[in-house]
Amino acid sequence: MKLYDRRPVEIRVSRNEKVHEFIRRLQQNRVKIRELEYLEDEVKFEISKKDVSTVRKLRKKYRLKVSIRYLQESRIFQNTGWTMFGLALLVIIPILCSQFIWKVEVEAETPELAVKVEKVLDEKIKLNRPLLKRNLVSDFEIRQTIMEQIRDLSWVHIIKKGSSITIVPQLAPITEVKENKPDRLYHLVAAKSGVITHFDITSGERRVMPNTTVYKGDVLVSGVIQVGEDEYLAVGAKGEVYADYWLETNFEIPRKVQYISATERKWTIEWKNKEEKEKEQSLQKVNLPRWISNYIEVKKTQSYTTTVRELSEEQIDSFILPLLHEKILRSLPPKTIIKKENILHVTFDDDKVKGKVLFLVNENIAKEYPIDQGD
Repeated sequence: MKLYDRRPVEIRVSRNEKVHEFIRRLQQNRVKIRELEYLEDEVKFEISKKDVSTVRKLRKKYRLKVSIRYLQESRIFQNTGWTMFGLALLVIIPILCSQFIWKVEVEAETPELAVKVEKVLDEKIKLNRPLLKRNLVSDFEIRQTIMEQIRDLSWVHIIKKGSSITIVPQLAPITEVKENKPDRLYHLVAAKSGVITHFDITSGERRVMPNTTVYKGDVLVSGVIQVGEDEYLAVGAKGEVYADYWLETNFEIPRKVQYISATERKWTIEWKNKEEKEKEQSLQKVNLPRWISNYIEVKKTQSYTTTVRELSEEQIDSFILPLLHEKILRSLPPKTIIKKENILHVTFDDDKVKGKVLFLVNENIAKEYPIDQGD
C-alpha cells in the first residue's frame, strides 16, 4: 500500500512553449503546486514527494528538462505516512504488550523445588506465556493450587511487576520428628472431626474410606491386621491421614497495618563492613580467597519493602483475607492447607478491624494411640 508522503520537493523546469501545458496537466492530475515562480530561464515550484512519479511521467511525454531536488531529507521525523504509522506503532505496541504476562519466574531455595513449582504452573494452573492479564487467575488460586500439590510449603509469595510474575515458594520450617520406641505399636485415630480426603500411610490397615465423615477418637488406620481367619498381627500404623474441617476464628487487627513484602533477589559486590547492619537478607555467599574476603564479599540478597496501609472495606478480599490466611496457616501444622475462607462479619472502628472468618482447612488429623490400650 502506497502511503501518503507530504515531504516537499522542488521542481525546476526549463522554459519553452510546453511549460504551460505541463503545469496544466499536473493540476488535472490533482498535483498540488506551491510556491510557483516564473524565472527568466525556468519555472520553479514545489510539490509533495508522492507526486514526483506524475512529474516524471509528464516530463517524458513533453520532453522537458526537469530538475528535482528533495527538501528536508535530513529531518529525523519526516512528514510522511510511514512516519505517522511508525509513531502510531510506538504508542500502540507497548500498550498492547502491557496487557499480557510475558515472563513467569520461580525463585526457590533449591533447584528441585523450583522444578516442582514450574511443573504445577504448567500442568495445573496453565500459565502459558504470553497470557492476557484479564485471563490470569487470582493470587489466591495460584497460591492454593501450588500449596495443594506441594505440601511442604508454608506460604507462596507472588510478586507482580509490570508484565512479569515472580513466584517465591517458602518451605515450612523443619520440625523434629519424634521417633517411636521400637517396643511400642500404635493405631492412628482422629485428633478432630472432619471429612477424610486422602491417606499417606506406610503401614497399617485403613478403617475408613475417603469422603467419609469421622469424629474425634475414631480409628482411622488400625495397627493390627488380619493374616488368617482367626489370626491377627500387630504391625503398628504409620503415616498421615488428611481431612477437611471448618475452623472458625475471631480476629482483631489495627486499622493501620505495617507489613513487609519480598521484592527482588540480586547479586551484589560490596566492601565488607562488620559494623554496618545488613538491610537485605543474605541468601548465598561466594567463598573468596582469604586475602580478599577480608575486604570484599559477593553475595545474593533478598530485599524487602515495608508498607503501612490503612485498611478499608474495599480491601477485605485483596488484603485482609490473605493476611489472615497466612497468619492462620503459620499456626497450623506443616503440610496443612486452607482451601476456602468465608467472612462471617467484619466491623471497622477508628483504630481496629474486628470480625469472624470461617476457614476450610485440610490437615493431617491422625494421632497415635497405643495398641495395648483397649486391644
